[in-house]
Amino acid sequence: MRKISKQDLKLICRLDRRWKPEIIQVKRLGGQTNRNFVVTYREPFGLPRGKAGKLRVKKFFVRLPWEREDVVDRANEGKNILAMARNKKLRRILPKYRLYILKRKNSLAPASKEHFDVPDGTIVSEFLEGSELTMRHFRQRRYQRALAKTLAAFHGSGVRFVNPYNVFQDEIRKYRLKAMRHSLSKFFSKGTLTELLVIEKEAEQRLQETPLGISSHNDIIFQNILVSKNGMLRLLDFEYAGLNEKGGIFYDLGFAFRDSFFNPPQMSQEVFERFLSVADKAYKKKLDRSQIYWAVIAALLVGIWWGILRYFDASKQEKAYFQIYVQRGVRGVLSLHSLISK
Repeated sequence: MRKISKQDLKLICRLDRRWKPEIIQVKRLGGQTNRNFVVTYREPFGLPRGKAGKLRVKKFFVRLPWEREDVVDRANEGKNILAMARNKKLRRILPKYRLYILKRKNSLAPASKEHFDVPDGTIVSEFLEGSELTMRHFRQRRYQRALAKTLAAFHGSGVRFVNPYNVFQDEIRKYRLKAMRHSLSKFFSKGTLTELLVIEKEAEQRLQETPLGISSHNDIIFQNILVSKNGMLRLLDFEYAGLNEKGGIFYDLGFAFRDSFFNPPQMSQEVFERFLSVADKAYKKKLDRSQIYWAVIAALLVGIWWGILRYFDASKQEKAYFQIYVQRGVRGVLSLHSLISK
């Protein structure tokens, strides 16, 4: 894991006047896109200010956003987080947000006059003790039930996001056009590119339109699901969230199969189907399997073009990872398309 840069530490210390480099501890967390950290601060309590006394340990999650501001609309993300923070039904499955910085102000406290000299999209929330959901968890039925109930609770919360979201317009085509400015020969052949474009067009035709849109997360990878010590699941990282017009809830359900379909440790289709049977009960209806698998293909296409952009932004040490990530994603699209076409 990379060391914390002096610039990132400086930005973190600007988020709270009490956070000084010599009295906080900062640890880097995982994440493929943003720079994520846990900040430990020992706060005096029990005595008047300035007196020596007890220290209360507090931990916070800090996200410094990916530098490519042309990829994510931070204003929409901030409004969506505000909508979630106000929704009582979501409090058990989300962290408590403290700061969302937009134009140097905390959009979660619009009346506050405090200013923050940090990038738009910087987040501070409570730090939740727990671990990332893994395939070891997911193979167990109790975690499949927990994930299905968590997603059903989110989709049934009534939260209304501000931005329409169409995976083909807002991610696949946008990333593809940017990626195609680069040479793609190190990832796949011209013939494979043609196949991907044909599959993209078919997936767009196959996924149902949802005119009013359904609030969805749109990035349900295991890294964005926290398993707490009591076995509860929390949803993290809503930077791609929106009113899903193409696929609705099926896109979130399909996304869970995306990376695990082609990246080790792989999830078999049999395990995924068991999860969908559990999800049928959580949603109290039979979920459309065809829509879910076309949503997986759409999510795989997102990953391919996003991965190429990340490759050209990555350090020399990270490039090999993203090249393999893209190539596995391509194999995933071609094999899954062949499977569902039969």
